[in-house]
Amino acid sequence: MINVITGKINSGKTTKIINLYDELQMGDGFVSIKNMIGNKVHSYEIMQLSTRQKQLMVLREDFLTDSWCESCKIGPYSFSKDTLENIENTIRKFIKKNITPIFLDEIGPLELHNKCFHTIFRELLDNNCELYITIRKDSLEEIIKKYDLANKIKVLN
Repeated sequence: MINVITGKINSGKTTKIINLYDELQMGDGFVSIKNMIGNKVHSYEIMQLSTRQKQLMVLREDFLTDSWCESCKIGPYSFSKDTLENIENTIRKFIKKNITPIFLDEIGPLELHNKCFHTIFRELLDNNCELYITIRKDSLEEIIKKYDLANKIKVLN
């Protein structure tokens, strides 16, 4: 089953998926935590739910350093190649160890262009994993079509 939390930007999707994980007390996965400087997004950290350990996943382009290795970019935001690889490898371990359900925040515009979580999301779908994912409301129909999810999802909100 693919359980979907959907809503607009800043509508509480991440908080809801964290709360669901805490209520279920099973499975594992990753959520994106926004970091602000004043009223400007500085970065996003990706947090593993079971350990609460965070890794820097996204940096706004005006904060990039020479050592930053970019996987992909959307607007002013650059995604870390190393962190993305770590997440993919960890999720592959979840699949191998039959850890269920798996939580992932979020599937959206980058995945529609075969970037960011696209590859690992396909692997999760191919392995029929029970999932809890977040999808922005304005991307939901395109995601359903791209990944052939009609009649396979349950929208929770």
